[in-house]
Amino acid sequence: MHGDETVSRQVLIYLARELAAGYRRGDLRLVRLLNTTDVYVLPSLNPDGFERAREGDCGFSDSGPPGASGRDNSRGRDLNRSFPDQFSTGEPPSLDDVPEVRALIEWIRRNKFVLSGNLHGGSVVASYPFDDSPEHKATGIYSKTSDDEVFKYLAKAYASNHPIMKTGAPHCPGDEDETFKDGITNGAHWYDVEGGMQDYNYLWANCFEITLELSCCKYPPASQLQQEWENNRESLITLIEKVHIGVKGFVKDSVTGAGLENATISVAGINHNITTGRFGDFHRLLVPGTYNITAVLTGYMPLTVNNIIVKEGPATKVNFPLRPTVASVVPDTTEVVVTASTVAMSNSPLGTQSSHQPVQPQDFHHHHFPDMEIFLRRFANEYPNITRLYSLGKSVESRELYVMEISDNPGVHEPGEPEFKYIGNMHGNEVVGRELLLNLIEYLCKNFGTDPDVTDLVLNTRIHLMPSMNPDGYEKAQEGDSISVVGRNNSNNFDLNRNFPDQFIQITDPTQPETIAVMSWMKTYPFVLSANLHGGSLVVNYPFDDDEQGLATYSKSPDDAVFQQIALSYSKVHQGVKGFVLDATDGRGILNATISVAEINHPVTTYKTGDYWRLLVPGTYKITASARGYNPVTKNVTVNSEGAVQVNFTLVRSSTDSNNESKKGKGDSTNNEGASDPTTKEFETLIKDLSAENGLEGFMLRSSSNLALYRYHSYKDLSEFLRGLVMNYPHITNLTNLGQSAEYRHIWSLEISNKPNVSEPEEPKIRFVAGIHGNAPVGTELLLALAEFLCLNYKKNPAVTQLVDRTRIVIVPSLNPDGRERAQEKDCTSKIGQTNARGKDLDTDFTNNASQPETKAIIENLIQKQDFSLSVALDGGSVLVTYPYDKPVQTVENKETLKHLASLYANNHPSMHMGQPSCPNKSDENIPGGVMRGAEWHSHLGSMKVHKGVHGFVKDKTGKPISKAVIVLNEGIKVHTKEGGYFHVLLAPGVHNINAIADGYQQQHSQVFVHHDAASSVVIVFDTDNRIFGLPRELVVTVSGATMSALILTACIIWCICSIKSNRHKDGFHRLRQHHDEYEDEIRMMSTGSKKSLLSHEFQDETDTEEETLYSSKH
Repeated sequence: MHGDETVSRQVLIYLARELAAGYRRGDLRLVRLLNTTDVYVLPSLNPDGFERAREGDCGFSDSGPPGASGRDNSRGRDLNRSFPDQFSTGEPPSLDDVPEVRALIEWIRRNKFVLSGNLHGGSVVASYPFDDSPEHKATGIYSKTSDDEVFKYLAKAYASNHPIMKTGAPHCPGDEDETFKDGITNGAHWYDVEGGMQDYNYLWANCFEITLELSCCKYPPASQLQQEWENNRESLITLIEKVHIGVKGFVKDSVTGAGLENATISVAGINHNITTGRFGDFHRLLVPGTYNITAVLTGYMPLTVNNIIVKEGPATKVNFPLRPTVASVVPDTTEVVVTASTVAMSNSPLGTQSSHQPVQPQDFHHHHFPDMEIFLRRFANEYPNITRLYSLGKSVESRELYVMEISDNPGVHEPGEPEFKYIGNMHGNEVVGRELLLNLIEYLCKNFGTDPDVTDLVLNTRIHLMPSMNPDGYEKAQEGDSISVVGRNNSNNFDLNRNFPDQFIQITDPTQPETIAVMSWMKTYPFVLSANLHGGSLVVNYPFDDDEQGLATYSKSPDDAVFQQIALSYSKVHQGVKGFVLDATDGRGILNATISVAEINHPVTTYKTGDYWRLLVPGTYKITASARGYNPVTKNVTVNSEGAVQVNFTLVRSSTDSNNESKKGKGDSTNNEGASDPTTKEFETLIKDLSAENGLEGFMLRSSSNLALYRYHSYKDLSEFLRGLVMNYPHITNLTNLGQSAEYRHIWSLEISNKPNVSEPEEPKIRFVAGIHGNAPVGTELLLALAEFLCLNYKKNPAVTQLVDRTRIVIVPSLNPDGRERAQEKDCTSKIGQTNARGKDLDTDFTNNASQPETKAIIENLIQKQDFSLSVALDGGSVLVTYPYDKPVQTVENKETLKHLASLYANNHPSMHMGQPSCPNKSDENIPGGVMRGAEWHSHLGSMKVHKGVHGFVKDKTGKPISKAVIVLNEGIKVHTKEGGYFHVLLAPGVHNINAIADGYQQQHSQVFVHHDAASSVVIVFDTDNRIFGLPRELVVTVSGATMSALILTACIIWCICSIKSNRHKDGFHRLRQHHDEYEDEIRMMSTGSKKSLLSHEFQDETDTEEETLYSSKH
């Protein structure tokens, strides 16, 4: 929060890593914590200040220009003095000067935080509210909250687990004599802080926040960070766990069982309430004791539960079923699914004309909010078959923003039926619209089923009526006042009809809760027509309300003729064009299809079931329906004055091959193998098409004309591109951060599979890595294009669908993002960007002691997982494919396999197979077939193709693989065998001892020699454990014999036991016999044992070897 107080920033990063790593490794405490808690970690609220701060600046002196320390934000504002304050002596700074505070306030409002920690530096103490007092005395005033005992409990929970804080004597330079009892302090008693964040959390949200000062030195050297993390680790985790103390439960409607949002939870004797979340859930932090707690919500009878006992530990569960005073609110959750067979809807009215006179409202008076609320609930209760009362949210003063729905199927969007809304009382002192809508509710309810016009309207229209958008303003307005503006604005003094986004000018006022609620409402329902009822004149007003110059002039909308007719008729929702946009394949409605009318620049979109309404005046129109991924359809339509014309559109999916789409049922099958597979030939053709000159680009262009294939992606663009793929194709993609580069850029890994992030051992897994050298970005761009191509064509092209369904594809597009940012486009021979930010060539760092964060990320998160069948690395500098090894070694056992895979790539490339790259700096280079062993082309150590160490196989004497055996190396490193009995571990060159342990087998010992540039192989064979009751057989027999003989002395028995133990050491271990060829350096292709194969008709690997890495170097 203060940019120069940096320990907090780092320990929160470490905390996030600790939580994630602990969850992944199965730490019971952390798994339980994360399974029951939503944890949000914000490492830096003031990143601008941090960039100005200087390492080693402890903040013990005030020398230097103002703002130089980095404490304040970039506009010179102290963020911890910029929040609204209950004891404020003046106006807080404008939120325009503290965008960080504005963002945090909005974040707090969006989330029902229960507990929070605000981490600072400059001392070592836990501080709790209040931070200031009405007197604003500099120090010495204990400013107590109603939850003082809870706050002290929380502060002690943190301080008692901190080795320095718990002493209460941090001995900070300049304040050596300062002490804090138990390591905690009341904020104002320590020193007065006006506009602090912890008080804001407590007073304006449900959140209990404490402030934690972590270190005397604000910006200590990085060498001290490890110690600071160790000091704070236990305290940080303990504080998170304290979110579960007190009382928790739900407040629900006793009739429907629905959770009740914003119900008030009050504790007798504590003058501080909290409110429930969207599901009626609440968490009320309390120290151990006995409490009486009450739940209250407008429209429901309050309920008090007495003598609730809160104990140390998990929260006591208490639920509150509230009884509604009238019919309960039912959320709008029902949707009708439409297909091609259910779209016919009748416009003919039910009933016939009669002499029946409609019932008119009789009681006319002004309804204040409680009166209006009772009125609405009464009609919702009396006419439940045609009404639904719901709320859009709350006003500034927490009054409900009620809406009454009137329909023959309340709560249900009926496909083909238009939705209409009225809004009244937007200006609180313009009250006639409010009363008219209450009258209309009564009129429609009392005349439905008896009056033909009302019945027809309710049967064929879903009507939403909002009597008051500004209930707070209404309560301030005065009856009979026709001149003043008292009550016009909302309680924050903003005009709600000047608070919506505008097409011509920038609205700078903060968006009000009433405005937000109405905008959300408009997005939720497919309203066709709406009217906003005001006062002050007698006229119908239609768009636009302003113009670009801000002048009082006619500002015409594209639908000006429609608006004129509606204004003349006051309400005409059933005129124009209506219908459905359907998928030709399955007849289901298409969401968000666009309906556009020629020469009218205002399209509308379809709702969830594909239905739409387009208001039009009588005439002939050319109307087009379009949707992403479909071919558009245009129809000529004549609209008359007698109602809406039904026009349905059936759209056919666009595809790179319409024939493929028509055979989708056959082509998508993934169960057939071999030559009988109907997509085999197409799959082979696809691979060759992609490798042809401009093949990938051409194929993708045929799939979508919007792809930008001819530009390089910066790191930011690359990150957004990958996120965009995941957002648009969430069912087949998963984006993972493998780690960070030297300059803290993410190293992204994108998985593409029909079941991303789900283990499927039977499927082969292939890895593509590019950008090892930052100055060779072509591979990065090819992988991004490949990823988008696969996503675009999944479920459209059978071959691509089969590939994704049968293979797990992992793409790492940029291993060296720092170098990529430094490299310069069009500089083909420069080495700028080749290395990472620390000057290290990453392709020389894949060693047992990898030193760079990028290589560590790949080794730890991809290579050591060893579940890949094939790895392909895309680099630059020539046009060829290389295969292991990059350092001359002994004969590669599976050399022919590697050459075959390399040749597959080269032979399908338009020029690579010719073996003459003709690169400017290597014009005489000749590479037969475009394939070469890495060592022959560019010999070096530490290549990613070389996975040094040991890979092995553990089995019993019958040959059965043993999984979950423990492999202990050099009495330190432990690994476990995986499914199939395999294990792999990186080791330094030299001789290493291996101990193998498995339940039910004798422990085995072996030695292996690891070469300097490749993995060694070892096979371990277990013998069945020859024990009785967990003891060696010899011991049991001897002891039994001794027991049967009464003549053996006790000393002899002891001597026998010792002798037997000695024998155990002699025969308990034996060295595994190994042949010389088992020490050969190799990297093997791992067989998954699956019927599926990445190249099932080109090459079937039958070995049990480790994964391979092929290099493809391209311009």
